[in-house]
Amino acid sequence: MNAALVAGCGVAGAAAAVWLPVDVVASDDGRTVADGPRPMPGTVLHQWWGRAMVVGTAALWAGLAARVGTSWDLPPYLVVGAGLVALTVVDLRQRLLPRRIVWPLALAALALFGLAAGLNHDGDALVRAVLCAAGAYAVFFVLRLVNPAALGGGDVTLAAVLGLALGWRSVEAVLNGFAVGVLLAAGFALVALAARRVRADTALSYGPFLAAGAMVVILAAPSGRLLG
Repeated sequence: MNAALVAGCGVAGAAAAVWLPVDVVASDDGRTVADGPRPMPGTVLHQWWGRAMVVGTAALWAGLAARVGTSWDLPPYLVVGAGLVALTVVDLRQRLLPRRIVWPLALAALALFGLAAGLNHDGDALVRAVLCAAGAYAVFFVLRLVNPAALGGGDVTLAAVLGLALGWRSVEAVLNGFAVGVLLAAGFALVALAARRVRADTALSYGPFLAAGAMVVILAAPSGRLLG
């Protein structure tokens, strides 16, 4: 482990978190964006959730640096990690995954993984990642058609981003990443139901759980083997 790299990424992650575009105003129907996203550094530094976001991003970037090391794989994972933090904060506050964040994140991740593939001379990893992203997008697109009230367009595109990041590791990482996300969502729902904080018909935000599942696999299981 390169201690300087880990510490540097942790500090950089904290600084980047302050400028993440989490200032979003939802439309009247709550399904699209009326204004934003924009950074809101003054609010982030003075709100508990903003300080938690700074600490979380710093820890995530430090963990990614420790796991990936000095590799061209690191920049795309740092960008994906920061994007997932921003989307998680927006989703928890607004119950919204803005495509104005998800699409730029997807394009940036694709470009950086493409650069890593070229520099690492590993075209197979890029092809696998793109195919996994397409497969995840297709599955969630169908799920949205089946139940449009549960999933939005941002959820579908987020699935593609997670498929790309996990698919860079392995197909098994994709399967386990989404499985962990589903288990986290189910566990939260059961606890919330038992505590009577939600009802059986309450709609949940799945984005944060899927993002968390992906990060758990990336950080804890380099080969993708986590479950089973």
